[in-house]
Amino acid sequence: MKLTQFILILLFSSFAIGQGKKNEIKITGKITGKIPDIIEYTLPIHGIDYFGFTDSAQIDSSGNFQITIPLEKPSFIDLSNSYKSYGTLIIEPGMTYKVSINTEASENKFVVESPNQKGQILYNQIPNRSMIVGGHFELETKKYTQDSVPSEIKQKIEQSKEAEMAGFKKLLKEKVISKDFYNLVETDRDYFNKGIQGGLAFINYLLVAQNKNKLSKEQFSEMWKEIFQSNPVTNPKLLSSPWFYFYIENYLRYNELILEKVDTKIIAEFQKKGQIHTHNIDNAKKYLSGLQLEYYFAAYVYYEAINNNYEKELITLFEQFKKEYPSSPYKHFLEPVIMPIIAFHKKQAGPLNEKINFIANSSNLNSVNDVLKSLNGKQYYVDIWATWCSPCKAEFKDNAKLYELLKSKNITMVYISIDKESREKQWKEMIHFYNLEGYHIRVNEKLDANLRSLYGNQSMGIPWHFLTDENGNIVKKNVSGPSEIENLEKQLSNN
Repeated sequence: MKLTQFILILLFSSFAIGQGKKNEIKITGKITGKIPDIIEYTLPIHGIDYFGFTDSAQIDSSGNFQITIPLEKPSFIDLSNSYKSYGTLIIEPGMTYKVSINTEASENKFVVESPNQKGQILYNQIPNRSMIVGGHFELETKKYTQDSVPSEIKQKIEQSKEAEMAGFKKLLKEKVISKDFYNLVETDRDYFNKGIQGGLAFINYLLVAQNKNKLSKEQFSEMWKEIFQSNPVTNPKLLSSPWFYFYIENYLRYNELILEKVDTKIIAEFQKKGQIHTHNIDNAKKYLSGLQLEYYFAAYVYYEAINNNYEKELITLFEQFKKEYPSSPYKHFLEPVIMPIIAFHKKQAGPLNEKINFIANSSNLNSVNDVLKSLNGKQYYVDIWATWCSPCKAEFKDNAKLYELLKSKNITMVYISIDKESREKQWKEMIHFYNLEGYHIRVNEKLDANLRSLYGNQSMGIPWHFLTDENGNIVKKNVSGPSEIENLEKQLSNN
């Protein structure tokens, strides 16, 4: 009897250990080229792959790292650093993966050794495989914006998807990838392509006001409706797609704009009052529930917070989320992006740096020459930016070095914001928060037009940094920003 019990215990222990291994995956990797301190990876909570819900692993001096993740079902994992994707893994419970990443190679930057290696290579060749790689559904609609026949549009989208899946079908037939691997990719690409159709419908909706829509209201409304019938948001498989967030966003737009027929002027009023995020979450609560709502709520707050617009409303929504989902695993990811918003509003109560100067009579200054001649400087380093421009704000972290360099060269710092009048408050608050020493002006209509003329393109790219003489004449049209301070120093020395 004791021997039998002992055997049963051994069998049970062996089974438990086996199950533990089956319910996790191991990734070992090596990075060559420029080696970062850490590698970030998306955590598939409930099988969800979202670029903001990440953990990280340390990388040793030789570029080696190791990741172990508990896993219950096949999922996507994106490996990245500071929102720059190295590549995407399609992982299955119980498997191990060896990853090689070359940060400086032009090709073959991401190589995966595993039994499904060919499938990994094929998936990573997809240019729109995730949010931080492919952007947004609306970016993918360019191929179809001039089409006016819904049946032809849908056929083209379906043909594009089939062409994309052909390689995976071949690998499945040859048993190079598993059925689970194939099903995960198929669901993801199906929802992505349906999202393109929804994005096209939304664009046509927006173009109605300008009378530039190619599809009639009836046509784009029907196209929009169809995707949520064939690919409902309630499908649990959708949660595994990296495109879940944007697909839900498109679904909520459809319900609000088409079914409820909410006037865009009403939505604009919420924006003006600083209540747009609360309005959007309230709208989500009308149409989502359970895990879909919890995930969307958390993903929404995260996505809006990292834009660094510092809306106080997001603090309130975060507190609301914690109250409604006290045990949510997503709280862990939201806290770090909410803390800067809290710090932003705390700083507004303090005094303004005396080295921050707002240019007087700005409404009468209609050109760069007008602006700079009024300051009586010798040379000017001009930063064109906007409060909504994340790359612009990313440059500010290196401003201390910039100010030191400009002082040594006797060059005056000038910031010109292309923000609209409606963002006057945000403009001044961000100047205060980022402690932007120098002269400041927000463009009027004529100054904005003058800048675009000087840039040489109406779609002016920002941040844009240039150097002028004392009269405001540009002597170097493009110079480096503070994040490339060594290169900027060379540029200024050669002037």
